[in-house]
Amino acid sequence: MPVGIEMIEYFLPVRSITSEELAVNFGFDPFFVEEKIGVKKLYIAGDDENTSDLAVRAVEKIFIKKPELKDKIRVIAVCTQTPDYQLPHTSAIVQKKLGLGNGIACFDLGLGCSGFVYGLSVVKSFMEDNNFDYGLLITAETYSKIIDVKDKNTKALFSDASAATLLSREPYLIPQKFTFGTNGDGYESLILRPKNMTKPQEANYLYMDGRGIFEFVATIIPEDLRRCLEINHLRDDEIDYFVFHQASNFMIDTLSKKMGIPNDKRIIKCLDRFGNTVSSSIPIAIDTISDDCKNKRLKILISGFGVGLSWASTMLFTKRGYENVRGNY
Repeated sequence: MPVGIEMIEYFLPVRSITSEELAVNFGFDPFFVEEKIGVKKLYIAGDDENTSDLAVRAVEKIFIKKPELKDKIRVIAVCTQTPDYQLPHTSAIVQKKLGLGNGIACFDLGLGCSGFVYGLSVVKSFMEDNNFDYGLLITAETYSKIIDVKDKNTKALFSDASAATLLSREPYLIPQKFTFGTNGDGYESLILRPKNMTKPQEANYLYMDGRGIFEFVATIIPEDLRRCLEINHLRDDEIDYFVFHQASNFMIDTLSKKMGIPNDKRIIKCLDRFGNTVSSSIPIAIDTISDDCKNKRLKILISGFGVGLSWASTMLFTKRGYENVRGNY
């Protein structure tokens, strides 16, 4: 059996804010927040919670279920844009906090909303090339620490969270061929600029060009989705679930229309429960359909897109289907 996803666990901070509280405290339109963005609750890391803390909490859920894995993990990749420090890499801090041995490869991936799909390819390949049996892909963000509470483009959208994805040779989801892309011309569309050292009292906050991001997703991503279907020899009507990055309801609906996909139960949405959790949005969304994935023969298309501007997509085949026909539906 090839390397694939054996387990996903996620962690949400205790502190949260509802769409009603956003409306009262920051003057947001409740209808816009709940219907267009799709958010009913956002999670906020505590003042003493760093990205590594959220990452560790998600991994601990895996170790509670499979404690024997603590001695078997051979690689940890942490995908984050809000690291604890500029250096060292957050994955080393996670390894230390988990109390794992030194014979583990640890590295970070500085990607956001496309990061889970990129990370899946990287860690899968890393494990296969080095003959590793167990690895962790961790996605974790604390965007609340870099968002201006007065910025309506970002305050009602992003949510802090982490997800730990266990990769092994006993998977219930097996990745197929990947597609990737980058348009560096749009790098300023989502950016955290360095602090102004001449004015250290001024905070630096995340800037997002909402219109620019929307146009990028509406024009580039449908083309990539079709390419992903083509290289995996599938049609869109053969896909059981589409799991897009949970950017916003409006963005997901736009992709559905562009692809000619009915906005039905095949399109996974969980923004109302979690908000836009950046790199963790896809693994959390996959976990919401885990029972189906473990018990049925399914084909799932996942796609992440965002900062960079970057994007990546792949197919996930469930174990039952893969075993029946060795990866070819």
